[in-house]
Amino acid sequence: MTINSTTKVTSIRNAPKFRQTVLLIDDQPTVLEIHTAILKSLKMNLKIVAMTDPIEALIWLQNKQVDLIITDFRMHQMDGMQFVQALKGADNLLMHAVVVVTVLKDKTTQQELIAAGASACLTKPVQTLELAKVVINLLGQSKLDYGLDSIKRAS
Repeated sequence: MTINSTTKVTSIRNAPKFRQTVLLIDDQPTVLEIHTAILKSLKMNLKIVAMTDPIEALIWLQNKQVDLIITDFRMHQMDGMQFVQALKGADNLLMHAVVVVTVLKDKTTQQELIAAGASACLTKPVQTLELAKVVINLLGQSKLDYGLDSIKRAS
């Protein structure tokens, strides 16, 4: 392509923005509301999807792309360990950064979650700053991975 005086150049301000999606899973709607409010306060232009059923979330994820999943550990339908194992074991699901939120302060459980594929574990009640740091860190990595995936697809 040659550039001349009639070539229209799109301003960076008008370029499409990379919008990341965060999936929140907790069987307590109040917790979902709190986590949603924390994520919105980060002003990162996130698309936030909240679900109360981890089984429905696994089904939904089969044809959706998300950048980060934040899930509760103790839920009625399945626990956080089962969710992480199902997510990481499914061939048709893309890899996701997963944060598990738990009331358990047991380091062994948290280490087992990390070994199973969780990216991080947070203890309830989650502190706003702690959640913000983890989200910013993991979404920054997701953005880097997205860029690398785009480069790989182009080559």
